[in-house]
Amino acid sequence: MKNFDFYSPTKIFFGKDRESEIGSILKSYNFKKVLIVIGKSSVVKSGLLDRVVSSLKQENIESFLLSGVRANPTFDLVKQGVELAKTNNIDIILPIGGGSVIDTAKCIAVNYYYSGDVKDFNLHIANPMKALPIGVILTISAAGSELSNSCVIQDDETQMKIGFNSDLIRPLFVIENPELTKSVSKEQTAYGIVDILMHTLERYMCDSEEYELADEFALGLIKNVIDVGLLCYNNPDNYDYRGRIMLASSLSHNGITGIGKPFMMAVHQLEHPVSGMFPNIAHGCGLAVLWPAWARYYYRYDIDKFAKLGERVFNLSIVDKEKAALATIEKFEEYFKKLGMPSTLSELDINEEDVNKLVENMTRKGTRVVKHHAKDMDAEVAKSIYLSCLK
Repeated sequence: MKNFDFYSPTKIFFGKDRESEIGSILKSYNFKKVLIVIGKSSVVKSGLLDRVVSSLKQENIESFLLSGVRANPTFDLVKQGVELAKTNNIDIILPIGGGSVIDTAKCIAVNYYYSGDVKDFNLHIANPMKALPIGVILTISAAGSELSNSCVIQDDETQMKIGFNSDLIRPLFVIENPELTKSVSKEQTAYGIVDILMHTLERYMCDSEEYELADEFALGLIKNVIDVGLLCYNNPDNYDYRGRIMLASSLSHNGITGIGKPFMMAVHQLEHPVSGMFPNIAHGCGLAVLWPAWARYYYRYDIDKFAKLGERVFNLSIVDKEKAALATIEKFEEYFKKLGMPSTLSELDINEEDVNKLVENMTRKGTRVVKHHAKDMDAEVAKSIYLSCLK
């Protein structure tokens, strides 16, 4: 097992109506001014925002609002948030929503104490040294940003999604009420299930030693999400199914399923250029197309691991390891189809003419390769994978 640091400080307030406690929770930390960050309308229409503001007022906590966060959030709104936070001497940021809203809050949090360009941390020009605390009210089970140390923001000028990692942006707490996710559409629920699986699958597929404990955590979470995900998709009002997926979202991305291992999320690196160039494409949707293609290219380097995945998750019993590995990939493809996911980039209106630009963005114009313990993913490998997804 490799040397490692593991840090997961986020307190989880889980259960029905826990969002009604937000005022008393913030008061317990002695916060007095909060910047609420939301998407475009659902939090308002559902009445959740009014309930939160009312709870804050009861504890004499002043609130300010930043709204309009879109899927694949942008730096423009981050700038507005930083200005609003500084003008009003905010002492905590409260995103209400999913990954896009949380990542916007994280980017605001580190730029509150920084005088340079808001893109600098994501571009790795500078490292954050301090950040405002963040609390979360989660309404979408998907990104796992509520427990993670990552922040990904879209740069519309370059059509690239760029991210950074820092433990400074791990939220202080998250409120998880599964009932708040019942209004999420079947389509968005499916995208979230795919994202949760990918956060775990990609950690599992990283290099492992014998009896790797992280792999056992990962296999258990993948198996649970595979079983419960379809139940949740087909029974969207079931509180228990929603709750299990919500908790899986958090634990898929706090680091526990990759603890003690080298870590690289290769398929995410392939997908970010896709939704970066085409912001209307959901992240989970792109992942569902790209993971099987990535797996078909790389399974030969980890045949035993793929075979074990199929045995533990899908109860496959195939003696020939290569056949078992390929059957495992097919099982995931079948599962994604049951969730209504596309299987080709062509279905997303991406064609061969777009591939070179995707490769250019993924490799940062040929200056970057994505590490792999057997074969790094360079421009040639990435192009091969993208092309294999077209049909």
